[in-house]
Formats: sequence, C-alpha cells, structure tokens
Amino acid sequence: MLGGPHAGCQGFCEIYLHSPAMRASTTRDGLTLRVVGGTTSVMIGIDLEGKRRKGCLGFSIRRTDLGPEGQPLTTLARPAFLPNMLRFPSDTSAGPITTEHAPLQKFRWGDYTTLPHRRYRYQVVPRFGTPAQLLPSPIGDGDGVSVEITTEDPASPATSVSFNRAAAASRAFELEFPTITTEELLLGNTPQAMDARQWLSRGLEEAALAFLAKAADKTFALHAAIYEFQKPDLLAALKDAIVRGVEVQVIYHHRQKTLTGGQPDPKDTTAGKNDAAAHAAGLDAVCVKREADPQDAIMHDKFVVLLRRVAGSLQPQAVWTGSMNWTDGTIYGQLNVGHAVYEPEVAAIYEDCFQLLHADPAEAAQKEALAKLTPVPSAVPPGHQTTPILSPQYDLGMLDLYAGICKTATCLMVSAPFELHEKIRQALLNRPAGTVHYLLLDSKKVLGKPEEVQVQQGDPSNTISVATTLPSPLHDFQGKLLEGHESFLHEGIHIHCKIILADPFGSDPVLITGSANYSAASTTMNDENSLLIRGDMAVCDIYVTEFMRMFEHYHFRASLAAAPGGVTLSLKENDTWSDPYYVPGSIKELDRHIFAGTLV
Repeated sequence: MLGGPHAGCQGFCEIYLHSPAMRASTTRDGLTLRVVGGTTSVMIGIDLEGKRRKGCLGFSIRRTDLGPEGQPLTTLARPAFLPNMLRFPSDTSAGPITTEHAPLQKFRWGDYTTLPHRRYRYQVVPRFGTPAQLLPSPIGDGDGVSVEITTEDPASPATSVSFNRAAAASRAFELEFPTITTEELLLGNTPQAMDARQWLSRGLEEAALAFLAKAADKTFALHAAIYEFQKPDLLAALKDAIVRGVEVQVIYHHRQKTLTGGQPDPKDTTAGKNDAAAHAAGLDAVCVKREADPQDAIMHDKFVVLLRRVAGSLQPQAVWTGSMNWTDGTIYGQLNVGHAVYEPEVAAIYEDCFQLLHADPAEAAQKEALAKLTPVPSAVPPGHQTTPILSPQYDLGMLDLYAGICKTATCLMVSAPFELHEKIRQALLNRPAGTVHYLLLDSKKVLGKPEEVQVQQGDPSNTISVATTLPSPLHDFQGKLLEGHESFLHEGIHIHCKIILADPFGSDPVLITGSANYSAASTTMNDENSLLIRGDMAVCDIYVTEFMRMFEHYHFRASLAAAPGGVTLSLKENDTWSDPYYVPGSIKELDRHIFAGTLV
C-alpha cells in the first residue's frame, strides 16, 4: 500500500512522498563520520583506520545548532561540545564534563537534546597527547571531519512518529526538576508539575492531542479502539471534538479475566477503570464495550481512525497507532511510541477493523473477518510500502514472518516488554559471522527460562540491554505509576514498545511496530494491530535513534550497577581502550563498522 495521492483524502494527505532520510557521512585521512538524524535524537557513528589509532585517547564531538530548517543561518550559532559521563582518573574536577576534555572512548554516541526539523553540524576530532594535554588544542574548525544534517519533523505526515522520554532519563530529570520528588507532585496542577509532565511526554501526548484536533468540525469523525481508556486529557479531547460537531465513536476493553474456579480475577480492574474514566469524561453515549468471549483475551488495540465526509460519506484519512495506552503511566513512565500514518488505504483497513470491533464479535467471527481483511504474507511484500497486520489470527503465520525477518537481518534491533515466542528466540541463535542483534528488553524473562536466557546471552551475535533501574525520585514515582495505576498486565513494565527493525542503516530497512507483542496470545487470542513498513528510511531513522537512546541508557546503567562497590567508572589514560574494537570478527569490531557505515 504505497503512499500517494488519493481521491478520498481531502486536505491531509497531499504530502505522501516520504522525505529523504536525514543521514550524512564523510571520510578524510582515515577518519569516518556518519550521523543519522531522528527527531529529538541523533546517532553518531565513528571509524578510525587501524594505522591511525596509535596514541588516540578518544574523540571530541562538537555540535553547532544552525537553526530551523528553511530559515537563514542564525548569527547566534555557537559550537558546543557534547557531554560525557566519564572522565580520566587523573581529572579531579567536579561537575559536568564534555568531550572537549573527556573524549569519547567509543565509536558511537547519541545526541538526545536535538529539536525536530532543525539543522545541526557535527564535528568529530580524534584526540592524542596526554589526559593533561590533549592534542590538537585548541580544536579548530578544520580539525577532524564535519557533516551537517536536518532532524526529522514529527508534524509532517511522512514522519509523524513520537516517542516519550521514559524512565532512562532519571538523572536529567533530577537536574531539570529538583522539586518534583513524588508521584503526587508530578501529577499536581502546579506550573512545575505541568512542565515536568510535558518534559517526560517529550511530544508523545502532544502528538496524540494534535491528531485528535485534526477533526476540526462536523465534517470529520474519530473512531477509536483503546485498551486502557483512562487518560483524562485525551478523553477530554474527544469530548471537545464532540462539542465541535465531530462524530466520535469509541470501543474499549471490557473483558474480565477469571481464576481457575471461574471467579473474576480481583487483580483485573481494567474494565472498571475504563468505565469510570469514560463516565467522568461524559463519553458514555459514544462508547461501546468489547466484552465478547474469550474473557482471557484482551482488546489490546490503541488506534484512532481520522475520517472526513466526502460526497456525503465518511472516508478514512489517517490512523494513529503504536504502543501507547491512554494512561498516565504509559506517557510519563514506560517507553512508548505513537505513529500516525497518512495513507488512506491503510486507514481504511483500520476503519474496517474498528467496525468489526464495534460489533463486539465472538472469537471465531473476528478471526474469519481478519483473515480476509489482512491476510498474513509469507514474506515481506516487495517495494516501499506499509502493510497492516491484524489479530487474532488462526495460526502463528505472523510470527513465522517475523522470525524470517529476524533470521535474515545482518543488523537487527528488537524491543520487547514480554516473552518472545520461541520462533523468534530461535531465529536469534547461531547466525552467520558478521551478524549483530541489539535486544532492548524489559527483563531477562523476555528470553524465556533461565537456561534459555543463558543461551541467548552466550550467542556471539547478541548484545542485550535490560531495563535496569537505579534509585532516584523519578524511578520511585514512575514505579508507583506503573504498579499502582496500570493494568495488572503492565505492572512494573518500563519497556513497552514492540519493535523489530531489520537492517536500519541500509536503503531497504524493514520495521514492525504497533500494539502486538511477539507472542502466541497476541497472535491468536488478542485484538491487536501491527504495521509492517518496508523501505521508509526516514521513519526507520527515527526508530533507530530512539531505540539506541534507550539501549545505551540501560546498558550504561547496567555497567554502573555491575561495578564493584566503591569503584568509579572512568576513561583509560592510554590508547588501549580501543583494542576490543579492532579484534577481527568480534562484535565490537562489527558494531564499529555498522554504525559508521564502513562495513565491507
């Protein structure tokens, strides 16, 4: 389903051609720099020829903000060095430090402070000499290598993707909001609390509200299928839409999990919370409850279809989907993504799914209808296109498709909150040399039983980052949000995105994103939706930069947690830091080449 002009799309879909990926690379004197721009994150890959690394103490990275895309270069642009979290042992200074005096001793780094749709210049300079006297000094504009990139615009229909900040930003939160130390203060009505929530949302809630606001008047409709339908601000936005004359219809989860004896599980309070929130928002009249058997299944969708009246009938224009439930914990706690697709053909499939759900069908009827609506392909469809895949399905063909994608990828990134199905776990093992997997997991249990976890950890292709928590006020009140307010299925979950991203740095990346976990229950029991996106480099750039943001944060946290008591992590004071990155066939050597784009 290619994006393109469509007769039924009125005023929203004129920009369908996907924008060029915001990537830039250069090589000079054996030094390579590649920068990949997302929206609020940028990925920096560096490579240095082996003959040049003798005496190299790391890299200084300098960024210049060149201003918004399409506007003249600001005269106030000043270069600034990116921060580092480590310093040389001989450096006894206190306070924040940058890569000017504490060079990066890695070959990839992330800049997580960029603004959307903005131009930046990045300069990378290898540093030599001694920790006390780094060379070259001072760094000049002509030293090292430089590239310029423009970050993506989440307000553009082609790249309408938003991630929240999530739990990894605890130290930054403490510095930004030192007075917000409890859950009650975070959820209060003070200016500081509102600023803190906006900071944590990082555009995710705002993007959802902006999507709902596109239904401007009585010529529009919003059809929403939401698992946890509880966030007051989002429900109020639907009520506001009704006041504007918009047709609003909602279906939300209302099944009740039972215990072995057939009694309701007292931990499953989602239906009651949904009822209470809908009633408080004055939305009872437009809501339908998804309550048909089986009761152990969940209506796990979180999508909204935007429709517009054309020639007397409502025509689907766009769909908002992703992993974001409508709760406080989803936006201010766990990692989530919202993704809007402005392709009428895709939106029409979601509208058909909504109408099926709105009739509250039994399991057999739902499976029969979805098998016709979105038959699962045996392989990734060719060309640049977006393919919806809906559940429940009759069989595990969807997981076979995903396992095949994982098995054939040279570079694979997987984000999973719950246990991966065995088909996908097996696809991660015994891959050919030159394959690398980055696994961002909520816990090690995602990989199965303890003995299975050991096998996955021991596979040379796998690099694993788990949601490690460190003591902080942010962690404490996020923990309360996720344990006290969320569905019992989501208690304590910090990584909630469901992402498979295959070969993201090539010209033909494959992305899977949506509500569905990679499990048998999500495939054959629950109401779910996923997008299979092929060839969209701009969208995949956003996903890869956000994935690595969280992957690196949790990986560093794990290093801190594993360090012996009293030991402070620090930089090496000689060039031995780079030795592991030049071991032939090692995963660190492969990592260096993949992110810098120097893999031969």
